[in-house]
Amino acid sequence: MLNKSKYFRKLSFSACLILCMSFLATTANAQFIGINLDAAIAYSAASGTASGGAVGISHPVPFIPNLGASRVIFNETENTTSSADANSVLTLETKTTISTFNFFYNIPFPVVSIALGIGAGTMTTNTAVTETVSGTATSDNSELSTPVSEAFIHIGLPFWNTIEFHLGYHAMSVSNIDITSKSGIVVTNYNLSNKSYTGGMTTIGVQIAF
Repeated sequence: MLNKSKYFRKLSFSACLILCMSFLATTANAQFIGINLDAAIAYSAASGTASGGAVGISHPVPFIPNLGASRVIFNETENTTSSADANSVLTLETKTTISTFNFFYNIPFPVVSIALGIGAGTMTTNTAVTETVSGTATSDNSELSTPVSEAFIHIGLPFWNTIEFHLGYHAMSVSNIDITSKSGIVVTNYNLSNKSYTGGMTTIGVQIAF
């Protein structure tokens, strides 16, 4: 009886191992590795155009997340007049870069594919602060860095198990910041509020499977 029990356990273990290896082999045949390349077409918190995008690497191993990275860059210019002197104008020229690393899972659906992910990173702002008083300009720089959290979704349409076209939305959460806080120029006479760069990056891209 004891030998039969041991034999049954060995048989069950062997069957599970064969099924697992068959699943991995089938998955690997379907897609050994996938490369995601996405271009940013907009960022909701930017007043103008944005550049950047996202990259990712997918693999066939179950339960282990895939890895990726995102970046969005945009420039802004703001002019405001002093509340104390109409001849004083403050100009802010800011370059903002949001960079994150993320991990994601691919979720198969009958017609479309969906990828869900989260990430974290930093946002840097480099602001040229220029105060012009009666034609005389004084300039200084203010560079800041603050943490960013990210959540995103990609919805794709696969073709022939080797290529997929998809749309993505990356939600970035950032604390409001005073972009002039590191500048040596006194800006208390200007009506400036803390900037909010929390927003969403819309992307369009492709995944190629090997």
